[in-house]
Amino acid sequence: MCWAVPAKVLEITSDITAKVDFGGGVISEVAIGDPSVKPGDLVMVHSGIIIGKITQEELLSNLKLYVDTIALEYTDQGMSEAEAIKNAVSQMQDLFKELGFDPQKVVEFYLSNRGEEEPEIPQVEEKKTYKVDIPPNAFRDHYKTALSDMDYLQVMHYTNAIRFCERAWMRLLESIGYSYTVLIHRFGLFIPTVEVDAKILSPTRMDNDLEVYVWVEEIGRKHLKYRCVIKNLTSGKIAADMTHVAVCTDTTLMESMELPKELKEKLRQFAVRQG
Repeated sequence: MCWAVPAKVLEITSDITAKVDFGGGVISEVAIGDPSVKPGDLVMVHSGIIIGKITQEELLSNLKLYVDTIALEYTDQGMSEAEAIKNAVSQMQDLFKELGFDPQKVVEFYLSNRGEEEPEIPQVEEKKTYKVDIPPNAFRDHYKTALSDMDYLQVMHYTNAIRFCERAWMRLLESIGYSYTVLIHRFGLFIPTVEVDAKILSPTRMDNDLEVYVWVEEIGRKHLKYRCVIKNLTSGKIAADMTHVAVCTDTTLMESMELPKELKEKLRQFAVRQG
């Protein structure tokens, strides 16, 4: 099922498109389905199309529905229910603030309409910025998200964050002369990922510019641990933070084997902690 979500019109970009703010730093260009919309209007967006305008009173009266709808996006990305609701309320606070409402009223109104069976929202009014220290020697790659990366709610599916990190890792290997073609045909090995610890921290939309950082955290006898952080340059937020563990594997025997010494030496230029 697809859901309509509220947004504020920032700019009419053409006869058929407009730039809207969903709150939480999420700004997207959508199609205009209602020709009467103008900058400053509060609208409902469904499947990337403005389907109509909505008043502030209507928005407030349906606040719980909108928060729960937005929270579905976050749970679909792997967040716990409580964390998803916390992020959704925070996103609606940003939108209401733009409309001149006291953001705290959003919290109070939502909590007053929350069912007893729903999870508690610890410190929902507090917004903490996720911080990560990216080492200066991290490998960098750049992507611009496309329609094919989105799910039905026009949010990048979490599996694509893992895919982008894997792609950046392969480009890191290519940059030091050890592409997968070289590893397989010259050394008879590959380095499959066997474990991923992933945190999806903020939604990524279509046409967002992403900077992907990769660095090596551990170089073992047979394994590597590398970290990948995706920064959304469009929203200014960290989109994902994940750690991969990969094991050097013999392509013929399909058993673990030692990493080539020369490969380990080449990887040290991207390492922050070496085993």
